[in-house]
Amino acid sequence: MPLLASTDITAFHILGGLLALWAVVLSGLGVMREDFPGKGAGQKVVMGISALLVVSAVAAAILSAKDEPKGGEVAGKVNKAGTEGTGQPSQGGGTAPGTGANSGQQPGGQGQTAPPAGTVKTLLLTADPGGQLRFDKDALAAPAGNVRITMNNPSPVGHNIALEGAGLPQQKAGPIVQKGGASEVEATLKPGTYTFFCAVPGHRQAGMQGTLTVK
Repeated sequence: MPLLASTDITAFHILGGLLALWAVVLSGLGVMREDFPGKGAGQKVVMGISALLVVSAVAAAILSAKDEPKGGEVAGKVNKAGTEGTGQPSQGGGTAPGTGANSGQQPGGQGQTAPPAGTVKTLLLTADPGGQLRFDKDALAAPAGNVRITMNNPSPVGHNIALEGAGLPQQKAGPIVQKGGASEVEATLKPGTYTFFCAVPGHRQAGMQGTLTVK
């Protein structure tokens, strides 16, 4: 019964069943009556009914075969999702929580990544290679923003670079380096005048300083 319920009943099934039933009836009558179907009108009736059932069953089988969807059509219908014409759904189900392209972002897709730092203006200084307490420049200039001063030390005396001014909350100083080293100091500066110098005791007082103008 479950098999019959799951199968679509067609004209072919009905006519095929009638043909099989008719064959059983004829077999029974042939056993019961030796002269069946006899001659004359009875024989013509039996042959006519048999031919009609056979032709009808064959025609129904042909029509049923034409109406059945082809394998490609069935697969196409199975692969469609929702509105006709939409693509096949992606395999593997939905994206796991927290692993999508916008995971870890604020609502609306706005990222939380900090903006890149501004451009750093680098200024170069060199200590006197002969050991004199002075720089090769006593004046520097830079635009407002991030400023870095790099002091190369070819001198046999240890030096560093330091920076102070009204726009700085406190003095900034780089490390003291020996011959061949480089000392750096970096700060975000507003427009104004600043002083760069060597913070090794006695060197600034001896004249190892200069003026940085920020515009």
